[in-house]
Amino acid sequence: MAATEKRPEIIELARGLKDVPMCEDYERMISGMMYNPTLPQLGEARHRCRGLAADYNNLDTKTVPYDQIADKRLELLRKLVGRAGDGTFIEPPFLPDYGCNVIIGRDCFINWNVTILDTSLVVIGDRVQIGTGVGIFTAGHDTSILSRRNSVEFGHPVFIEDDCWIGGNVVILPGVRIGQGSTIGAGSIVTKDIPPFSVAVGSPCRVRKTIPSAEEEQKDPNNPYRNLVR
Repeated sequence: MAATEKRPEIIELARGLKDVPMCEDYERMISGMMYNPTLPQLGEARHRCRGLAADYNNLDTKTVPYDQIADKRLELLRKLVGRAGDGTFIEPPFLPDYGCNVIIGRDCFINWNVTILDTSLVVIGDRVQIGTGVGIFTAGHDTSILSRRNSVEFGHPVFIEDDCWIGGNVVILPGVRIGQGSTIGAGSIVTKDIPPFSVAVGSPCRVRKTIPSAEEEQKDPNNPYRNLVR
């Protein structure tokens, strides 16, 4: 359902992002309130995103040496999204809607053919890995037919916290928060929040088990990963 008032914390987060179309309807949009997506200022932002996404997805890798491709990709990505951390890499094609509403932390890897409908903010933490064919959807529509005839919709933010793994073809719906260190099994549809350090799978996605934190793993002398060197 749509929100009835603005979310100051979401608006304040958006103010720190690059090239957001800040206006009354933009604030309503990212806050989860009903808004009109056909307004020129919002349409121009989506149009800008299409051009930057084309630049990113159509990079001629034959003209870029292999040892420079990660830096070139990150340079293009930082023009496309609101913020991207060092060491993050996205395999094309990457298909955002606004782009400027996407925040990605450092050392993330996102595989090809990921779609992000960032009507509201999508905040991805550090060291997150996302498989192929994933859809992250913040956009929502009321079941009212008149709402569609009048071209109004809403969007709720999505948060994916540090160290998560999102399996291939997962769908993440509006308003979801996936807690730190969680794994979402391939093909799942995430409709509700997932607690930290969970393994969750299914449609709808449900927690199957919990796992130790990285700090707890490091203290376990029998953990096979604790002494690996990157």
